[in-house]
Amino acid sequence: MSDKKIKRYLEDAINCDALLHGKMAFISGPRQSGKSTLGRALLSSTENEFNWDQSRFRLAWAKDPEASLQSRSDGPVLLDEIHKDRRWKQRLKGLYDIQGEHLPIIVTGSARLDYYRKGGDSLLGRYLPYRLHPFSIGEIANPPTPENWLERSVNSTFPLDDILRLTGFPEPLLRGSEGHAKRWSRLRIEKLLSEDIRDFRNVSDLHALRILVDLMPGKVGSQLSINSLREDVGVAYATVRDWVLVLEALYVCFTIRPYAGKLKRSLTAEPKLYLYDYSLVESRRAKLENLCACHLLKMCQYWTDLAMGEFSLHYFRNKEKEEIDFIVTRDKLPWMLLECKSGKAEPTQVLKKYNEIFKPKFCFQLVDKRGFEKNYPAFGITVIDYEAFFARLV
Repeated sequence: MSDKKIKRYLEDAINCDALLHGKMAFISGPRQSGKSTLGRALLSSTENEFNWDQSRFRLAWAKDPEASLQSRSDGPVLLDEIHKDRRWKQRLKGLYDIQGEHLPIIVTGSARLDYYRKGGDSLLGRYLPYRLHPFSIGEIANPPTPENWLERSVNSTFPLDDILRLTGFPEPLLRGSEGHAKRWSRLRIEKLLSEDIRDFRNVSDLHALRILVDLMPGKVGSQLSINSLREDVGVAYATVRDWVLVLEALYVCFTIRPYAGKLKRSLTAEPKLYLYDYSLVESRRAKLENLCACHLLKMCQYWTDLAMGEFSLHYFRNKEKEEIDFIVTRDKLPWMLLECKSGKAEPTQVLKKYNEIFKPKFCFQLVDKRGFEKNYPAFGITVIDYEAFFARLV
């Protein structure tokens, strides 16, 4: 089975949103999450794919971006990894301003393109951004909206155990081999450290950076202490802080920040850390929490990118150490509370308390019990197994 045969959840959205209305489509996301495959699926001709890593195209683009595309056919063009050109913004802006009206442009990159958009000529108003995630348990070609997601039938596109063992990245997931998945993960990190980091930022001590990356699976779900990492890695505080930002920009990890709202005793300190490739996370409980964070982030970013609202992912912790694993906000107000548990089928006291305080539209407690689902109307809480919950999401 190949990921080329699976229609990704962003394909129709990009066609009907950006390309239909004369905007460039910027697709970013983790390395090997399927961006190039998605970009090709949006083309009407294979002659319209142009990759920065192809030396002939790279030289032609540097001389004259418009002339470098002369071999194209009708329909959209795909510019893959074009952000590696230091002047990509100016050149792309010029190309769009000249031909944008009749030249649909798709730009893909394995780094957060918003980092490259800072400074210089602005591309504002000329593009729409989309963030492609690896496969999720319930991914389908036509994802649900914030209004109908809970009405979806519980059908898993990919089983929970497969996603946990192999991650949601197309190659290891569709290959189906745990041994291959581990090798793939190792080679992916090595390539990222040897190539992507070099293209993104000059890092003099790659050995120390590798130590930081190796430490991250053990930090999943924990508050991220830069000072603690500084002691483990043996470099300056500012260096570790900057490296974490670089790894976020390259989609190695992501952090979620605490939600404060108007509560006086909430903490607004360290964020919590999660990984896009969680294959090296040892604890099943931590891996389930990481998987939950990935599913919720994908949901939030899809709905936000498609202008269905401003969705954001947070956690809550106060000075008494009461904690809610995840809070999804919609337009900056609590919309969903969610607790990750192993087998506890009764709603926790903390979840009951803050469901009453925050009054979100949805409140769930996830349990590692296949097929379990029970509503507690008195508390407004549903306890449900992980796979059934994930299957309803984007």
